[in-house]
Amino acid sequence: MRNLGIAALLIGLVSFGFISCSSNSDTVWRDDNLAFFDGLAQHSDIDTIGDPTNGYPGIYYKVLTRGTGATPIIGNVVKVTYAGWLWNDTTKYNSPLALTSAFDYNTIGFSCTVGKSVIDGWSLVLQRMPVGSKWRVFIPYYLAYGSSGSSSIPAYSTLIFDMTLKGITSEN
Repeated sequence: MRNLGIAALLIGLVSFGFISCSSNSDTVWRDDNLAFFDGLAQHSDIDTIGDPTNGYPGIYYKVLTRGTGATPIIGNVVKVTYAGWLWNDTTKYNSPLALTSAFDYNTIGFSCTVGKSVIDGWSLVLQRMPVGSKWRVFIPYYLAYGSSGSSSIPAYSTLIFDMTLKGITSEN
């Protein structure tokens, strides 16, 4: 019986060790991503879109091509081409780490409903992008997949996208 108690104690300690390591690495990843994100404000060619819900700076972006078309609103279906990346500590500004080809929609395009079928960060960006625009967008974790992540995207990840708004395919 004593051996069973010792075994249970050891299992508990090992489990706690794994949880502590995971929690620590999440904290480091979050802090590193936030530091990178905060550093974007230092670039004179970077603009910001405020986050009215949370009161944070929101999203940083760089205009690569200035569009002249209409700007979508919540509920519009839009067509976007994009490529997406994650930031990491070896990444330099303007040289993001590629995710996977599954995130590269630069050739086939992607249709979505603004405010409904995309992350909050995309909805904020799309409501300010005129058709024909191409922007490099930096979305903080709290406007993306949050503290839980999503499949191949770790929790607390800053997402980087090159997005081109091709058109508004249906309106409210």
